[in-house]
Amino acid sequence: MGLPLLGALCLAAVGLASGADSSRTLKGTYEWTDGGEKGELQAVFTPAGEGKWEVAFHFRFQGEPHVYSGSAEGSLSDGALKGAVKTENKKRTFTFSGAFHEGTFTGTHADSSEDEEHPTGTLTLKGDGAAKAASAGDRTRS
Repeated sequence: MGLPLLGALCLAAVGLASGADSSRTLKGTYEWTDGGEKGELQAVFTPAGEGKWEVAFHFRFQGEPHVYSGSAEGSLSDGALKGAVKTENKKRTFTFSGAFHEGTFTGTHADSSEDEEHPTGTLTLKGDGAAKAASAGDRTRS
C-alpha cells in the first residue's frame, strides 16, 4: 500500500517541478461584429514574468479551427489585461484589451495589421474558479 502512494507522490512532485500547473486556461465566447460570427473561445495563459503572459487563443471561425498566439500583460483575476496575437501565418495581428471583474474578463478585439486599429468585436473569458464562485454565489442566494 505504501509503494503506490510513494509512486503517486513522486509523479505529483515531477508535475509540480516541471511547471505542469503553471498555465491557466480560461473559456468563454467571442463575437466578430464585422460578419456576425460568434463562437466558443479557449485562452491558455502561460506565465512569462511578473504580470506577463504568453497566450494562445483556440477557436473556430467559419467552421475552421484556429490558434492565434502572442503575449499579454496584466492581471488574470482582477483589473486590466491587454495583449496582441498573430494569426497562424503571422500576416495579421489582433490586439485585445479589457478587464477582469469578479473573475470574468470582458474586452474588445481589433485588427491592427494596417496603419490603424480596426475594431472587430468582443470577447468574454471565465476561469474554472470564477465559474465555481459564481455557482456558489447562486446557491447562497437561493
